[in-house]
Amino acid sequence: MRPVKHCIDTTHLIIEPTVGDRNNISEGSEWATPPLFDAASKIGFFVNEQVIDLTGMAVQDKSFYPESFNIQSGPIRFVSPGNTGAGALIEMHWIQTKPFDFRDYLTLGDVEQFMLLPGLLGTTTSFDQVICGEWTTYTSATSRDPALECYPSSSGRFGSMNPVAADRLYYYRFVIGNLIEASATQYGVPAARFELYGQEGEAADLDYIMQLKRNSELQQSYDED
Repeated sequence: MRPVKHCIDTTHLIIEPTVGDRNNISEGSEWATPPLFDAASKIGFFVNEQVIDLTGMAVQDKSFYPESFNIQSGPIRFVSPGNTGAGALIEMHWIQTKPFDFRDYLTLGDVEQFMLLPGLLGTTTSFDQVICGEWTTYTSATSRDPALECYPSSSGRFGSMNPVAADRLYYYRFVIGNLIEASATQYGVPAARFELYGQEGEAADLDYIMQLKRNSELQQSYDED
């Protein structure tokens, strides 16, 4: 076995006020645009998608054994937030073994659909596809200057941490918020680094065959139990 570390960096995100039926992103070129947005509820979904390339490992018939992960990031800042209650904003990071069709999954007009995302209340996603992930809800600091950072109100981790025999993994960073109103100026989400730690090595023949079989089944399956 050989210890390995995979790092995924995401840029900061500056979200402008609601204009018509959408939010605007003024900074954050790696984030999906236009963002998903429900005009009735003022909830926006902002997505960053990246790939971890494991081709070099896969061509040697080796597996990746995840062990732990860490997230480095700075404070989230709100300016004139429209909602100061708990759960005003949710940030999620996770890694899974197949692409996530977020534009089909998050149906505009169904603002509670995001609660079906991995690790959240009501999820139908099988953790077989999810290697690891973390969600955090944030609340604005009403006793401070509204331009200052908010604070986390709850968080949780999820995932299988199962060995992987695949040529790539898919990383997603979601920011889901209902803070933007016509009177607001903007709010900012900092850059982040997701660090995935594990071991790279050769599995026993039967174990490796079963990992390949499992990966193939997950690539063809729908993300529901």
